[in-house]
Amino acid sequence: MAASINRRNFLFSTSMPAASVLVGAIPQGHSKPVDPIGTFEPFIQRDHLPDPVIIDSLDLHERDDNWFIRARSKDGAEAWSVGHPGKMELSQRVFTKVIAPYMRGKDARDLDQLVDGVFLSGSNYKMQGQLFWVSLAAAEFAILDLLGKIAKCSAADLLGGQRRRQIDLYIANNHRSKDPRESLRRITKSVASIEAKALKIKIGGRMKVVDQVPGRTEKIIPMVAESLGERCTLYADANSSYLSVKKAIEVGRILEANKFAFYEEPVPFDYLDETKQVAEALDIPIAWGEQESSQWRFKWMVENSSVRIFQPDLFYYGGLIRSLRVARMAAAKGLDCTPHISGGGLGFLYMGIYAACCPNPGPHQEYKGLSDNFPWESTGDKITVKAGTMTAPNGPGIGVNIDPGYLAKANQIK
Repeated sequence: MAASINRRNFLFSTSMPAASVLVGAIPQGHSKPVDPIGTFEPFIQRDHLPDPVIIDSLDLHERDDNWFIRARSKDGAEAWSVGHPGKMELSQRVFTKVIAPYMRGKDARDLDQLVDGVFLSGSNYKMQGQLFWVSLAAAEFAILDLLGKIAKCSAADLLGGQRRRQIDLYIANNHRSKDPRESLRRITKSVASIEAKALKIKIGGRMKVVDQVPGRTEKIIPMVAESLGERCTLYADANSSYLSVKKAIEVGRILEANKFAFYEEPVPFDYLDETKQVAEALDIPIAWGEQESSQWRFKWMVENSSVRIFQPDLFYYGGLIRSLRVARMAAAKGLDCTPHISGGGLGFLYMGIYAACCPNPGPHQEYKGLSDNFPWESTGDKITVKAGTMTAPNGPGIGVNIDPGYLAKANQIK
């Protein structure tokens, strides 16, 4: 029943250019849509927002290598978000020269259309990739905070409704440079730190077949399974390590024998056909999507690849709305969409919003720690992590306030 409901909710049309559907900006006779992203039922619940919310400004600020975005409305409301801790430094001019100018003067309630409109405006589509979408995600998070504070409801409520109060986590580990025994010690410590009921280990050499520590992959998989398999769900991430389908399948068989629950990015992330071959050869579910930036390719992979778990990165893919669209695509096929998150900033918070409102986020969400890089406090239930679960953000907007005194000393980026 749930799958059929989601099928009705997700509308995708290839019969007309996406741009004409979404923003009315492509004239008749345009040869071909740049990215045939189709039409999507909006997520923003406008019944919370009867009056227009006109964006007056979107400004970028920096302090202590953290990147803060301030959104202001014409009526004087103000909100903040935090951008990707590393990538915003590289993409700051995309934000200040492309994203922010496009958003000014627009009605924030049209956010579903705006995330497409800025991409399709002018030649912006030529910038498609991580640095463009990281900037858009930062803007989207701030605008969601603005809308939520005006409507006095959470971002999850704005995006379809708060389905969960607690988010079950898997704790992510990256110890590729350590030998198997030391890796296991550190993994065990991280599991104990939050009483995690699920974990993810790194295997392979990250975009190369050879392990940094020779033979580490073949040793660490059974070691983790023997030590933690009875108390934790086990996941593994190859980060595109295996250049051949044969090698990827060989490692997949080891994971299957040790009862791992998914196998992430076994071959290079843009090897779509090879990913399909690995997925079809193995019983273990393949997870994919962290590096993807195209809605069309996500659609193709959902419909054709035999991948069973989809993983848009909430920063790299451009925010919550675009990621929730992938979840709708996956739900129409009865599949899960468990997002990837980056550490630092407020990545944990955006993950919590996504998991709180998404119907098919999978059993556990990626966790890399709560941020302590700047002072913040919850505006709803206090966000805590205990017994492997995190409190879902449920305060107005994105669910936290950043200390105004701290923000007052941040440098505005022009």
